Amino acid sequence: MISLALAAAATARLWTEAPALKERPTAPPASIAALVKTSMPAVVGVVATTARGGSEGDPFRDFLERMYGAGADPHEAPVRGIGTGFFIRKDGLIATNGHVVEGATDITVQVGEEERVYRGMVVGKDDATDLALLQIEADQSFPVLPLGDSEHLEVGEWVVAIGNPFGLSRSVTTGIVSYKGRRDVNPSGRPGYYDFIQTDAAINPGNSGGPLLDARGAVVGINAAVNPSGQGIGFAIPVAQLKDIGPQLATGRVVRGYMGVSIQESLSPDLADSFGVPGGKGVLITEVVDRGPGSRAGIRPGDVVVRFNGEPVFESYRLRWLTASARPGSKVKLGVWRSGKLLELTVALDEKTSGFAQPATTPPALRREQEPFGFAVEEILPDDSDRGKGVRIASIDLRSCAYRAGLREGDLILEVDGRPVPDRGAYRKVLSSMGKTLVSRVYVRRGGKALFFGLRRDSPKAPGSAGDASR
Repeated sequence: MISLALAAAATARLWTEAPALKERPTAPPASIAALVKTSMPAVVGVVATTARGGSEGDPFRDFLERMYGAGADPHEAPVRGIGTGFFIRKDGLIATNGHVVEGATDITVQVGEEERVYRGMVVGKDDATDLALLQIEADQSFPVLPLGDSEHLEVGEWVVAIGNPFGLSRSVTTGIVSYKGRRDVNPSGRPGYYDFIQTDAAINPGNSGGPLLDARGAVVGINAAVNPSGQGIGFAIPVAQLKDIGPQLATGRVVRGYMGVSIQESLSPDLADSFGVPGGKGVLITEVVDRGPGSRAGIRPGDVVVRFNGEPVFESYRLRWLTASARPGSKVKLGVWRSGKLLELTVALDEKTSGFAQPATTPPALRREQEPFGFAVEEILPDDSDRGKGVRIASIDLRSCAYRAGLREGDLILEVDGRPVPDRGAYRKVLSSMGKTLVSRVYVRRGGKALFFGLRRDSPKAPGSAGDASR
């Protein structure tokens, strides 16, 4: 019957959209009690049973055993994990976190004040966003929570979290939005697309998958994690990600677009200046996969992407997410800044295979420092596979602009200001021709990754001293 329900629901609207707001609410809810009374019926408990044994001395496991009983052998007994979810469609479609049901051999869903139990099945799960959809079989309609607008959510807004912390069902906490776009945390320890809302509303184990509501009761986030070493630091997945990935989750398979390029995490002001990027904003391409979608479209290392299908792109995360969210086979138009000109390139995306490329190491922000560059280079040894490709940094002054820009001893310099430097002679020749240029750009390879760095000098280097750094 579940399969028939899923087939019949395929054409139904996946969720209910909350009415658009002209202005975001700036005050707490007029009545938190009224908001909770309206929202609570749509929130469910999720109990996922896995075949894995838990570790001894785990306080959360001890709590679950007190609640639900323990097996005969603690090393072999099934483990029950408690999480939360909420209905997004009246036929029993539920949104939750992927990790709540990870590895589950059996899923039960507790609905309503009486906690009536239904058997649940996973419709779709996506590790990269930690989102999942569940379906329960029933001959009735369920209340749903409308999905709101996390894109325009503001720091300082009041929010309400509902869930089952430590199995304490139907618990409510309140707080504010502390930060948006928190991408420097990774609760799962796995690569993914993380863009958390940070809140001081209490989020504890068991809250995972529950709704984070705004002051009018619309879902703006899916509670995901808590910082165990601090208080008042919880994280929620923006509901915009659920809207983006939900239609694919409902089909049971998530596919992502693949451009075949590597990008640098940040574009510092000096590096942007060296490329001449208007406004200093964009995403820098560091490598292009041979015969990949980007290569076929004409993308080159050193290109700065400033638009994706007409949308301005200022952050590396945004370009990754827009690319991943686009369907394989679709054609996207990129605005690319190259050699002082804005180009429009059309890229036909491939399908991304499993696995994520680790992000490039982010260099520190650059700032004006005293010249010279402050590093010495050496020739590549004859038996080194990199011979003829560049020169290697043999030593670097820790006080230099190069070190502060992020260059390190052992980096292989491939180009300076777009000119190849296959050996020390070519390197000296490029330096001697710089003239009054204050900002230079170096293209290096480090540990299998290609990176660009911008170096700013206070004054031009005299031609006679151009080779000093290479001795």
